[in-house]
Amino acid sequence: MPISIAVLAYALCAALARPLTLPALVAVLLPGVPLAWYGVRRGPRTSTRAGRRTAVTWLGLGVTFCLWELAAFLTGNNAAHPTFSMLADPVLADYPGRVAGYLLWVGTGAWLVRR
Repeated sequence: MPISIAVLAYALCAALARPLTLPALVAVLLPGVPLAWYGVRRGPRTSTRAGRRTAVTWLGLGVTFCLWELAAFLTGNNAAHPTFSMLADPVLADYPGRVAGYLLWVGTGAWLVRR
């Protein structure tokens, strides 16, 4: 329970930062770097055939996402070909949306690290 309260307090404070500013970047990196470090240090439990298939699936999704972002960027980042950040802007424009975004960011990171 104390971790949940700390994460909620973090999200409430981090959401005060205006998007695309240095404070917002620091707010993203504060939980991101330690979670990534923990995940790398912990390493995989065991390598299985299913684990490799899952890795290939995630790699495919990641490459697809990067290609989508690149194509949207190269075509001018307009409403006809939006980047992910352009699609997320309406949600993250106000404080409650940013709080939800930070909670999603930390929750997803924690979930990925525990896998």
